[in-house]
Amino acid sequence: MSTCTHPHSPKIAPPATIPRSPPLRNNWWIDPFNTRSGSPTLSATVIANPKTRIAQINPEHYSHFIEHLGDCVYDGIWVGPSTPVDHTDGIRQFTIDALRDVGPAVMRWPGGCFADQYHWRDGIGDPESRPSTQNIFWGGIEPNRFGTHEFVGFCQKIRATPYICGNVGTGSPQEMMDWLEYCNGNDDSTLVEERRANDALEPMNIKYWGVGNESWGCGGHMQPHEYAALFRNYHTYLSRMDANVQFVAVGHDATWNRDLLRALQRGTAVPNLQALSIHRYFSRDRKAFVYDEAEHLDLVAEAHLLEQDIAQADGTLKNYEDPAHPIGLIIDEWGVWDKEKATPEHGLRQPNCLREAIIAASCLDIFTARADRVTMTNIAQTVNVLQCLIETRGAEAWVTPTYHVYDLYQDHIGHDAIATHVSSPTLDVLDFRQSPVHQLSAAASLSSDGTRATFSVTNRHFSETLGCSLNIHDGNMGDVEGRLLTGTDARAENSPANPTCVTPIPLDVETSDNTVRLDLPPLSVAVVTASVS
Repeated sequence: MSTCTHPHSPKIAPPATIPRSPPLRNNWWIDPFNTRSGSPTLSATVIANPKTRIAQINPEHYSHFIEHLGDCVYDGIWVGPSTPVDHTDGIRQFTIDALRDVGPAVMRWPGGCFADQYHWRDGIGDPESRPSTQNIFWGGIEPNRFGTHEFVGFCQKIRATPYICGNVGTGSPQEMMDWLEYCNGNDDSTLVEERRANDALEPMNIKYWGVGNESWGCGGHMQPHEYAALFRNYHTYLSRMDANVQFVAVGHDATWNRDLLRALQRGTAVPNLQALSIHRYFSRDRKAFVYDEAEHLDLVAEAHLLEQDIAQADGTLKNYEDPAHPIGLIIDEWGVWDKEKATPEHGLRQPNCLREAIIAASCLDIFTARADRVTMTNIAQTVNVLQCLIETRGAEAWVTPTYHVYDLYQDHIGHDAIATHVSSPTLDVLDFRQSPVHQLSAAASLSSDGTRATFSVTNRHFSETLGCSLNIHDGNMGDVEGRLLTGTDARAENSPANPTCVTPIPLDVETSDNTVRLDLPPLSVAVVTASVS
């Protein structure tokens, strides 16, 4: 573990989060330097074009995911009403407070692979009378103390919209239809009366319902045409139960998505499909993470596979959707996965260091730049599992560097993503296009009235500082503020002994001739906001 002495003073005028330039079709202009990353003096420029608005950045773009796995739900979120740990209604208070502060717009639950073995009735009614069941995917016994009511109560406490992933693998259309009626119904049916008897008098109004999870894998190892038949069957009944719900179909790779949409097609388009979900994890299938430069570069390059995923899905969806009713793309599982440490035997826990925060920022920039197609993303997972935002151990709890990336990116929400011109040195690694990867990841957004701009910028170099200039094309910037996230090295992490080892610090930035100038330390994420005239 690295030391936590902060290597950079706030006076170093550094900047924004770890953005990345938008996809080529949205870029105003791309002109990367040919300079190698080892040059003694390195600089980059970001010019944002306010006349090229991509789409609004909504809170859903930076959302979250929890699963009944390891210590994510039990201990991370649910500590129970009789615990000495500070809580509200059995929910860990630290988790409530931390998530409320970063505004998790949507929370997906109960899985993941677990969703396709979960039967919702096991998790309602008197907690003492609920059955204990075997968790066939992740091991151990599921006590069912955290069910539908506890999940919705948790979402209310953190001000998130619930997203339920339904059971297609071992469930039925009737079971999921009953769950939907129980949650959202308002008439005096038996299921609604049962919900009211369980102390939920008003409808829960669950907006998002996933029809299965990874049906190509742990959700049933289906072929696209098999899942298409099931989705059509489920949707027929679920949509009649509640026409205001958004149903999310299981997507995968380019071949699966094409074959699925072809099987769902009726006439010239796919009817009744609001969203398609895909997943992407970054691991390079290494036996162990060692946090050296070569591994870091591999993960940076692998993160750019998201651009390929989004571009391929975008092209497929355009071929099958009704242009008047576009289908949203949801990336509801993504993140770094240390395959050696994060195993079921260890509850999928892994180190969450500065390096992971750099990858998170790069990905959020990609999502921001493709807000025209991507409607929601959910990092895996919120607490204690994989690339989490919060870690707990008994009474102790702390936030990870990735948490702070989400905090920084709140400045983009409500703005319109705008096209950027990024000039940057390149790293010594190639992306999926066999093109050099920019050292600088960057994104920009503009308020709807055009008076406030936000830049997120990240220096992804392992050891070199990067000078950075920020501009608004044909505009003037003033009233500049910024925050920087960095640390001593890639392994810098927070812990119970030092929970603020990696935490944002204020920036003093220099402005002249309508240019904001910053020095970005190696492995740093910054967000800068400015007034525009």
